[in-house]
Amino acid sequence: MWLDAPGGAAGDMILAALIDAGAPVERVRDVLDALHIGGWSMQQTRTMRCSIAATHVRFQPTGAHATAATATQPPAPAHSHAHTHSHAHAHNHAHVHAHSDGATTPPAPGEEQPFEDQPHRAFRDICTMLEAAPIPATIRARAVAIFERLAHAEARVHDTTPAEVVFHEVGSVDAILDIVGVCAALDALDVDLICCGPLPVGRGFVRCAHGRMPLPAPATLYLMEGWPTVPGLDRVEQVTPTGAAIWVTIAAATAPPEMVVESVGYGAGARSFDDRPNVVRAVLGRRSKPKPTTAVTTTLAQVDDMPGEHIPPLIDALLAAGALDVTITPCVMKKGRPGMRLEAISRPERADQVAHSMLRHASTFGVRQWQSHRTELERHHQSVETQFGPVRVKVGTLDGKELQAAPEYADVAKLARQHEVPTSRVYAAAVHAWHLLSPPSTSDE
Repeated sequence: MWLDAPGGAAGDMILAALIDAGAPVERVRDVLDALHIGGWSMQQTRTMRCSIAATHVRFQPTGAHATAATATQPPAPAHSHAHTHSHAHAHNHAHVHAHSDGATTPPAPGEEQPFEDQPHRAFRDICTMLEAAPIPATIRARAVAIFERLAHAEARVHDTTPAEVVFHEVGSVDAILDIVGVCAALDALDVDLICCGPLPVGRGFVRCAHGRMPLPAPATLYLMEGWPTVPGLDRVEQVTPTGAAIWVTIAAATAPPEMVVESVGYGAGARSFDDRPNVVRAVLGRRSKPKPTTAVTTTLAQVDDMPGEHIPPLIDALLAAGALDVTITPCVMKKGRPGMRLEAISRPERADQVAHSMLRHASTFGVRQWQSHRTELERHHQSVETQFGPVRVKVGTLDGKELQAAPEYADVAKLARQHEVPTSRVYAAAVHAWHLLSPPSTSDE
């Protein structure tokens, strides 16, 4: 996947682009419902930005939240970015509010209303909420990694520690839904490589509760350290901290991948610019040249003093850091002590992040790494119909021949819960449906 930001990047724009490119919106809703936040509705509309058709996604407060949001919503700044700016503050830090450059106008039609009545949330509280939610581990790990990166940036701005950071706008309901929604959409699309392009950097100043603040916002600038940028617009916050955190966390590279384009999605911001489309563009594709053999880096450590309950969060952290696979193998260490062999494989460009994650989350004092090659089947997904509902099947091919087919467990588990049947029944039904669609060839050896 290639993500491009000609107009800027905010959480809702990225989510809208992924949905427009093919991420099933119901899968996203299911994950967001599992957070048990309540008081919101997801609205998806079609709009135009510089004559380009795009999807616009926004989260609206409902019920008592809608009443409070309407009562407390301040006028929108005339030149501000359409998206809520994300700030955080330490316990001893004053609240930081949305930017304004002085002149104000009524909110534009269809512009987002923030969840003003929501409490501020500490980074650790958001992590606790995500850990308690019955969502896939890969989605949880990626969301925690995004919030962790945000917490580190805000801690640097306010000279505190990530543990003490209390999010304001980032902790509001719509920002949490943006981040987890993006993670859910990426999980549903099941892409194996995400590349994100340069980010536009606005310039000038905007006014906020602390006076004139430079653009980009301080936290956004810390998040973009080491990331390529291009000149942006005057007095416009084109990239929010939430958007920047998502962008730099999910990306494995900054250059467009070599691929055959299969789907394109546009996610619109709430405002229109005169000289450029205010969109994020998501491009999905498959490798243009089959590359069954790829370079991978193995990161290894052995431990004999790590409690078993610490293993699941370690696996989540390694996957969020970019590991393609993680294995834990029992072993016997020096002096006959039972231990565990921790092994993660990743692409070489993510090897440092995986190593740092293993050092942070495991009890080891060091890791070993080496590069090798991995031979893979080409893969694609196909949906099959069963008596329980549709199930995606991952298909592996070699030289054009289908060799493997495996139903996606997330689809199987969801249908099993809905119909109150064992997962094995749904799995078997999906396999049977697949064989009816693709009978084995008599020429296969």
